[in-house]
Amino acid sequence: MLASAGVASAAELWIGAAEVSITPERPISLAGQFHQRISKKVESPCMANVLALEAREAGRPAGQAILISVDVVSIPVEVQRDLRTRLGARLAGFDTNMLFLAATHTHTGPTLNQGRFNDYGEAMQPNEYVPFMLDRMADAAAKAWEGRKPGAAAWGLGHAVVGHNRRVVYADGTAVMYGKIDTPTFRGLEGWEDHAVDVLCFTDSEKRLLATAVAVPCPSQTVEHLYEVSADYWHHVRESLKAKNGAGVVVLGFCGPAGDQVPRVMLRGAAESRMERLRKLSRKQELARRIVAAFDETWEVIRADLRTDVPFAHRVERFQVPGRKLTDQEYEEAKKGYADYAKRDEKDSGVFSRKRWYKSTLDRYEAQQKHDPVNTIEIHVLRMGDLVLATNPFELFVDYAMRIHGRSPAGQTMLVQLASPADDRHSYLPSERAVKGGGYSAVPQSTPVGPEGGQILVEKTLETIKALFPGKK
Repeated sequence: MLASAGVASAAELWIGAAEVSITPERPISLAGQFHQRISKKVESPCMANVLALEAREAGRPAGQAILISVDVVSIPVEVQRDLRTRLGARLAGFDTNMLFLAATHTHTGPTLNQGRFNDYGEAMQPNEYVPFMLDRMADAAAKAWEGRKPGAAAWGLGHAVVGHNRRVVYADGTAVMYGKIDTPTFRGLEGWEDHAVDVLCFTDSEKRLLATAVAVPCPSQTVEHLYEVSADYWHHVRESLKAKNGAGVVVLGFCGPAGDQVPRVMLRGAAESRMERLRKLSRKQELARRIVAAFDETWEVIRADLRTDVPFAHRVERFQVPGRKLTDQEYEEAKKGYADYAKRDEKDSGVFSRKRWYKSTLDRYEAQQKHDPVNTIEIHVLRMGDLVLATNPFELFVDYAMRIHGRSPAGQTMLVQLASPADDRHSYLPSERAVKGGGYSAVPQSTPVGPEGGQILVEKTLETIKALFPGKK
């Protein structure tokens, strides 16, 4: 265990919240595709939204957490590490291990890794952008923590059709992400679709909405190919919730387990497009409309059950899981892929990225000849009343979320992916059936950790949740 704090009995809740734009004024590289994209304009600002929580028992601190939702595709390990370092001396009484960052997985947010591409031209370099982002996030985190006041919390479950399974299965058993469906060999979509919307609300002492954390099991990538900075559908969700509940409301958008989910329509595309045209909405606006409707319906009910005193506990676990071993055949396939791209011009950013993709796979195979691969994972498990929030650092396939939901003793289990990295080898974590089907998101190049590690993640998450709910099975 890396850190633990909290009380099983009811504790007074102190709450702070803040938001900050992390959008630079200059053009920047956008992360989310193999090819380089330099932003031409800002379609909507990318934000960092912060929630600071402290439980107090008899006036003394008994538990704490800072949650930060960030409009980026993923969080490099050094970004969270450096933010914790910056805040260590700044936030009196706060254990920075109790802070986590989570990515919304927008594909039109800033690139954070300098080595992601080989040429950024005249755009703002990632090595220049990241300190800019860290400065702003540190200020927002400090504002939220230092501004915490007594308040209340409420939570509930809504539903909205946002994500669809994106892995298309064919008669021969193979699977392809975004594969063709208008073919006689189409047999269906590979996995389940999760339409839950977890809602966690916080109010001030006057019962005015202060902040909300909303988890949707779908990445925010409806405009994933744009050459524009965009927070995708979360921008419209935030603007709508602010218009209804006050401009100062802070909205943390979290991506639930969604490694095999996408906001793209996979079936009934023509009918969906027609309805969007009739409503005069873009796809991301339509998805935001659904999420906001789910929030409104949930908030209307749960606001009658606001709690000022709740059992509160926050545990941080760091552990290792086995990495995915490559077979000799998978090595040969990766070797061939690398050789094919090695013949091409690296000035093409897509070629450069694919070569890195294959090369890292070859390096893994060579390393496993010397020792078994392992990956370090950090998870946060936060109990508030009978709700529990649990993070993971992967693009986690929904199968694993089902296993956690099915066995969790909590009254409501809120899962957040792409959060709190402990190393930079977190990508897709595919299910057993996905590995059998193959294809992008399930091949070794996409998956440093496989189903064996995924099940260990499930068991460790459940073990930690159960420890926070003593007496429940």
